[in-house]
Amino acid sequence: MMKSMIQPPSSAGAAGAPPASRPETPAPLPSRSVDIFDIKQYFHVILKRIWLVALCFFVSVGVTMVFALQEEPVYRARATLLLSQGLPLPAILRQEEMQLRGEYLATQQLILQSGMLKERAKERLARAGEKQGVYDELRAFQVSETSFIAIEAEGPDPLYASAFVNALAEEYLDFKAEERMDTSQATVISLTQQANRLLEELKRAEARMVAFEKDNSVVALQDRGNVAASLMAELSRRASTYRMERMLLESQRPLLTGASDDIILNTLAWPSAAALRPASAPPAGAGEDKAAVAEGAEPAAERPERVLEWGVVERPGWSDLKRERARLEAQLAQYREKFKDEHPAIRQTLDDLAKNQQALDVEVQFAMSQFNAHLESLTLQEQATRRVEKDWEADAIDSTRKAQEYRALQRNAERLQGLYDLVFNRLKEIDVSIGIEPETERIMERAKPPTSPITTRKVQSIVIAALVGLGIGLALVFGLETIDDSLKYPEEVTKWLNLPFLGVVPTAKWDPQDLRTHVLANIDQKSVLAESYRNLRSAFLFSGASDRVRTLLMTSAVPQEGKTTTCLNLAVSLAQVGQRVLIVDGDLRRGELHKFFGLEGGRGLSDVLVGQAKPDAVIQRTGLPNLDFVATGPLPPNAAEIVLRPEMNSFLDYARRTYDRVVFDCPPVMAVSEAVILASLVDAVIFVVWAGQTSRKLSGLAIQLLRERGSHLLGCVLNNLEFGRVGYYYYSTYYGYYDYESGYSGSGTRPGAAAAAANGGYRKSR
Repeated sequence: MMKSMIQPPSSAGAAGAPPASRPETPAPLPSRSVDIFDIKQYFHVILKRIWLVALCFFVSVGVTMVFALQEEPVYRARATLLLSQGLPLPAILRQEEMQLRGEYLATQQLILQSGMLKERAKERLARAGEKQGVYDELRAFQVSETSFIAIEAEGPDPLYASAFVNALAEEYLDFKAEERMDTSQATVISLTQQANRLLEELKRAEARMVAFEKDNSVVALQDRGNVAASLMAELSRRASTYRMERMLLESQRPLLTGASDDIILNTLAWPSAAALRPASAPPAGAGEDKAAVAEGAEPAAERPERVLEWGVVERPGWSDLKRERARLEAQLAQYREKFKDEHPAIRQTLDDLAKNQQALDVEVQFAMSQFNAHLESLTLQEQATRRVEKDWEADAIDSTRKAQEYRALQRNAERLQGLYDLVFNRLKEIDVSIGIEPETERIMERAKPPTSPITTRKVQSIVIAALVGLGIGLALVFGLETIDDSLKYPEEVTKWLNLPFLGVVPTAKWDPQDLRTHVLANIDQKSVLAESYRNLRSAFLFSGASDRVRTLLMTSAVPQEGKTTTCLNLAVSLAQVGQRVLIVDGDLRRGELHKFFGLEGGRGLSDVLVGQAKPDAVIQRTGLPNLDFVATGPLPPNAAEIVLRPEMNSFLDYARRTYDRVVFDCPPVMAVSEAVILASLVDAVIFVVWAGQTSRKLSGLAIQLLRERGSHLLGCVLNNLEFGRVGYYYYSTYYGYYDYESGYSGSGTRPGAAAAAANGGYRKSR
């Protein structure tokens, strides 16, 4: 924001350039020139409020000097310590674990500056009979990147400062020696206590192991567990075999219910020994079964897949009956071929067949009863095997539990033994290394009483105060410049107001007592001020819209912006080129334009608007060629209402017919309501802004009001611009090239009054 507020103007914003027609873009300045302008801009910002920078500077330096002069002389004493490594420990005695130590030298500096060590140093001085004193500051710091640490103390008493520094260094050496001794003793005590505790725990653990071995026969515990496991496996296999046989027999029961007697007997019959033995195998006997078992194979009777081949009854009994039955049936068939059914041989044969059937039925019933009995036998054998298996399972679980308890006791004893060995070995290492110092500290240079006080502190304080004062002053200056939203440069007119720039009017040293000296005709024609009004006239005439503009109005956002003087001198400059010009004082509330010509203001525009006079009757001669004047007349109480009357349009029509240009001096837009009314009735409006004074927000609001009421804004004039201001210094340079004066000094009034006079010489009314 600061950059945008103090940018240097472009050459397109120079007075006299045609604002309405777009000018040619000027060639950009070299970068070095732009940088110089930027530096000048910042310099001017500082110069404009240099009093604020000076005030902050002198206040800061003055306050610091007062306090510095009141301070007592300060002396500085210094001692130096050397911190180095002692005899290194053997590798076997070094601690393997990582220690969080931080930066060693930084830690020692904090120890030296600690309150505990300071108190010990004071007590040491008291024991030595030294007189007590005070010190202002104590510092401990590393010397460059070495292993030296410097101790400095500052105070009003040089003897006490040096004695205190030496006492602090000696107390530091004592503290380090005590620290190493205390650490070693504390470590030995702690490790001894831990070793005794671990030894007691180890003894108790070994006693528990011996008692457990005695109560549970640990030697045979593992064998018992293995036997139980093998027996459980055998019992589980047998139970599975019985269960498989039982399930196979149970699956046969529904199939045997509807089968014939022959199928039942054949299904439940035992096979012959020849059928079970391979053709090349020796005769079946006890030796075969023993050999099969010895080779690890199951006997045929114990394999589940051979259960259906064994049956539950022997074959010889019912097989003879079946052969007898077949014989009888064959015999019966032969008899029937020879005899009739009543023949005794046939009847005898039928009786024999009936007896044979009864015998077979008895065999079937016996086979079924044997089948059911064998099925129940398998169920009982399976249950018995499962029960014995559970008994052995409990024994195996108990053996496993005891084995685990014994192993836990062993692990606990081994852990305690390992901890005890570690602590005991560490204790022996500390006993060996207790006399070896890994670090050494010694005093390299003792403090001597300083002979002269330090003066750099006062000089340094004053320099710092001066810099702080300058910094605060510059910060305030640029802060005020940043929050200043006034319009200062032509490019800001285009940027913030969106208006063409018509020209600048420099600051002039008006005579506030003689308003006639403000008229352009009475100003030195070679002055910068006169040339600026001629440039404004050129900008208006060559704007491209001047042919259509017969009635022109001058206004501003707020009072005291110099619009009356600008309006007056623009009208005079137009009259000087031969145009007939009528200047009208349109400020019906506080019009004072007649004072510049020495004319009366009691009769004028208000008389025409209320119908009490004709336009030609109120026109006055100014004494200047081609320039006439209409005053305000009696100031009406309702200025806004009479401006809206038809007589205003009639007056404008008369003025357009009679004169080449009609220039109205209008009150500020933000002050009165008739300003926007008059602006909407004329052909064009020129907006006047006091450079560096008028707020761009108020100016923007005024321009918005004018545009909303239908006013045609021709451009903006930057009034009361100081050509000596950095960034516009080249204006005075260019004018000085033609021996133009930089201002008009009618009576040599002070610059403060010049700003008021530049507003038309009526600060209290405009």
